[in-house]
Amino acid sequence: MPELTFRGIDIGRVEPEDDIVEMLVETTTDEYPLEDGDVVVLTSKIVSIAENRFVEADDVTVTDRAERVASVTDLDPREVAVIYEESEVLGAIPVADIGEDFILEHAADREAAEEAIEKMPSALLTDRDGRLCSNAGVDWSNSPEGMMTLLPEDPDRSAREIRRGLEEQTGADVAVVLADSEIMGAGTMDLAVGCSGIEAVDSNFGRTDLYGEPKIGGLDLLANELTAGSALLFGQADEQIPAVVVRGLDYDDGEGIPNSGGLIRRGLRKTIQLTTRLKAREWF
Repeated sequence: MPELTFRGIDIGRVEPEDDIVEMLVETTTDEYPLEDGDVVVLTSKIVSIAENRFVEADDVTVTDRAERVASVTDLDPREVAVIYEESEVLGAIPVADIGEDFILEHAADREAAEEAIEKMPSALLTDRDGRLCSNAGVDWSNSPEGMMTLLPEDPDRSAREIRRGLEEQTGADVAVVLADSEIMGAGTMDLAVGCSGIEAVDSNFGRTDLYGEPKIGGLDLLANELTAGSALLFGQADEQIPAVVVRGLDYDDGEGIPNSGGLIRRGLRKTIQLTTRLKAREWF
């Protein structure tokens, strides 16, 4: 049977201006050299750090709009201002109102969890370059004190540059995927924010199933499946496993995460329209 493996790689602590390619090559060369067909999945945080994507909170100019939004969401107005600079805000999610009990029930440290909820009682639903995400990826965690970390300016470009660097130094034809944590239901999951060398969507819609019928599914979000699996090794705190090498996957060559902004907007509008019609039929 085909075998698919995920191997966590500790490349050490990444600092601004560090060469991630060199760190990966140094770490993998002896014990686990990269091979053709490998997929290197990286946390977007280490790429952001290497690209010096930091914002000093006290240097942020807070607009009147940011103040107004902060008064409704209880977010830090400096964070709100940065989110608006990085994205288009579509709405807000009342995280504390929806999931506080669930979060505290599953907290490793209740006091620390309460403090974390206090810092992020809400999240802004944003469209960042066609990708739906919370808070435009702006993040206080695992950042120097008083600093916010932004997503890489162009995650697909960052993935492409890392991929080219790895190929130049190792000769291996690999793919690179960047991952970032997102709110999903009652918890979080790592999703792909950028990729190079791999088709992000597995196009199998309409293939026949075991009974010869056209399959409704099949548009598998392959890049997201890889990041979700890799997150089991990344961890979310101080594990310091920011890279995972996936080996044994059969995939097509491709570039970039598809722009889904228009699809999401249209989907939300159509969903509201259909739901309104459904509810009307329930009562009349």
